[in-house]
Order: sequence, then C-alpha cells, then structure tokens
Amino acid sequence: MKHRRSIGVAPPDRHAVEIEKTTLATLAEWFVIYARCHACRHQTFIDRRDIARRCGHDLSLANLARRLRCHECGNRSGNLLLLQMLPRD
Repeated sequence: MKHRRSIGVAPPDRHAVEIEKTTLATLAEWFVIYARCHACRHQTFIDRRDIARRCGHDLSLANLARRLRCHECGNRSGNLLLLQMLPRD
C-alpha cells in the first residue's frame, strides 16, 4: 500500500494484537504475557491459564491491563501489559 507521499506503508502485521478485541482464549499460544509497574518498574510474568481460570477465558487484554496491581509497591495506575512472542522454529 502506498502513502500519498510515496512512502511505503506496511500492512498490519499478522502478529499485531488488538487488545480491546483479543481475549485470553483467542490470544495465540506463542505470546507470553508480562506486566510492568509504572511506578517502580517491577516486571513479572503473568500465567494466562491461572488468570483465565480465576477471571474467565473471555477476559479481554484491555480489561486485564486495567486490573493490574504491582505486588512490590501496590500501584494500580498506569501499569503496562506487555506481550512477547516466543521464537517459532
């Protein structure tokens, strides 16, 4: 696809995730979920199966991001939900 100034615009990556629509059930298995605290920068792995068991498989990633609370400092605002793609050989 071409931009009006002849800049090549890439199509959306097939690995891009829309956090409003993607749920724990529809998120591809090769994504690992992490959370990072906005205040103290603490980062930790989130076990998606445990969260799905407690909150339901239909929990969207956007709703999950709003529920994050840091276990180090207790911060609830501005925390980030990070996705990392595992290497696929």
